[in-house]
Amino acid sequence: MSGLLSTSLSGLMAAQRSLETVQHNISNVNTEGYSRQRVEQSTRMPRYTGDGYVGQGVQVTNVTRSYDQFINKQLNSSLSAFGDADRYRQLSTRVDNIMADPSTGMAPAINRFFNALNEVADDPSSIPSRQVLLSEAETLTQSFNTLTDRFEEIRTQNNNDIGAMVNDINSLAKSIADINVQVTSGVGRTGGAMLPNDLLDEQDALFSKLAEIVNISVVPQKDGSSSVFIGNGQALVLSGDAAEFTTFQSEYDPNRLEIGLKVPSGINNVTSQISGGSLAGSLRFRDEVLDPAQQQLGRVAAGLAMEVNALHEKGFDLSGTAGSALFNFSGTEEVPVIKSPLNTGNAAVRVNFQDVNVNPSAAGNLDFSDFKLKYVGGTDYTLTRVRDNQVINLTATTVAGVSTLSFAATQPANIDVSALPGIDITVDLSGGQTLSVGDEFLARPAYSAAQKIGVNINDPRKIAAATNVEVDPVTKLPVLDGLGNPVIIKGPMPTDNRNALQLANLGNKLGMLGGSATFNGAYGQIVSSVGGLTRASELSSSAQQTLLNQAKESREGLAGVNLDEEAANLIKFQQAYQASAQSISVARSLFDTLIGAVR
Repeated sequence: MSGLLSTSLSGLMAAQRSLETVQHNISNVNTEGYSRQRVEQSTRMPRYTGDGYVGQGVQVTNVTRSYDQFINKQLNSSLSAFGDADRYRQLSTRVDNIMADPSTGMAPAINRFFNALNEVADDPSSIPSRQVLLSEAETLTQSFNTLTDRFEEIRTQNNNDIGAMVNDINSLAKSIADINVQVTSGVGRTGGAMLPNDLLDEQDALFSKLAEIVNISVVPQKDGSSSVFIGNGQALVLSGDAAEFTTFQSEYDPNRLEIGLKVPSGINNVTSQISGGSLAGSLRFRDEVLDPAQQQLGRVAAGLAMEVNALHEKGFDLSGTAGSALFNFSGTEEVPVIKSPLNTGNAAVRVNFQDVNVNPSAAGNLDFSDFKLKYVGGTDYTLTRVRDNQVINLTATTVAGVSTLSFAATQPANIDVSALPGIDITVDLSGGQTLSVGDEFLARPAYSAAQKIGVNINDPRKIAAATNVEVDPVTKLPVLDGLGNPVIIKGPMPTDNRNALQLANLGNKLGMLGGSATFNGAYGQIVSSVGGLTRASELSSSAQQTLLNQAKESREGLAGVNLDEEAANLIKFQQAYQASAQSISVARSLFDTLIGAVR
């Protein structure tokens, strides 16, 4: 009788555990990261009798979850890839919309400026035409300034987002480490035979959230914990310990954030190890879209100012006075040079844009990249173009303590002479200043040019539309004096439009990008480049979204809760429970009958 009762009770308990697990599944149908659980049962050891082995019922051996390490790894990888591509797409689209928008883009402003120059050329004595030209010049410079300000706004927001994502990484890593401790304790309690399923699901959900921010590798350990690594094997979580990441300013640019790992000796720069996830997308956007767009815009602003100023200074205004710079673009002010904090010398490096009057191709040779100057000893320096790490060897000629740098006789085999930056570099060693081997300086010729450009004159009469150079009526060439210099006509020449015509013709001059593009063409190439990157990012984001959906479907097919299936299980286990309960009732009835017979 006891055997019947015991067997019935085992079936009752197994059905009860199964019902509890089914209800647990149903309750968590909408819980993110939950994996469907099921009760594993096995037959109890049978009891030997004279009539043979008699079964003793069923026992619950474990409660397992539907889990596949490969599918979860694929899901995390897809989350990282999509996070990277989609973040890049979102930010690139913002820059693309700003640059292509007629209300904020530069193309209309450049066109209006050169149209105003043509109006002055048509009537050089007209004060209203001259005033319109100054207004259009002001609008042009404000457009450069405004566009750069918009870039800086995006940069600030991106920096804030990078900082927030690093904080999220730290928070998630700490939570994962805490769960590791609990999982290890739970696994140890059962000798590894049973796992704390809900804790593991919670940890997997944290892995997925972390993978959205940065690409991770999860390595299960024998004690049940999981180690997490990012990038090229940088440890993020080891057992119950979590690394702490931080952001810090670049040594050359306070507006450029780098990713650092806190270690006992300080902070290790791990920016180059960041891959995948929205954090990598933000870093890639900054390096591939935002910085180049701002630098290329600065190159257009610098080239336009250099060309216009050089020609305007050759002309004469309405009073017959030699013209001055139309734009307040002097040179050294627009080329910031930052010393490395590791320098031991105190020499000052100065960088100027080359004079267009001395080198007519100076504007065309302008490069949008930053340049890193390094002193290697003696009279030798290297100039590295940061955007592609191309190295140019320079040698110094020193006069009165000031070293002027020029091309060395030998150059690396891969040097691209057509990409020279169009700048002059001097090193001031006068007054006891020193330079140590290994000292470095970062020059940023184009980076802030569009932000600083402005109009230098406000009097329309100061516009130098005339040349005041006497021209031979037959040859149409300048008349030269006995020294070979052009003969200058003294006094005002209000109807002379020759310089204004030359200024207006700059709008069609192929003076940018090595003599292959106009100013508008150079700007158009920026818009085209950003547009191409944005379109590529849209395609990449769409493709990664599809792959992510497939990975989610794979996991859902394995671990997701199907309410129809659970409802069927609920009925099945309910009937098993009722049948076991009926067996207990039968055992009781038999026992009562037996007792009654004894009496």
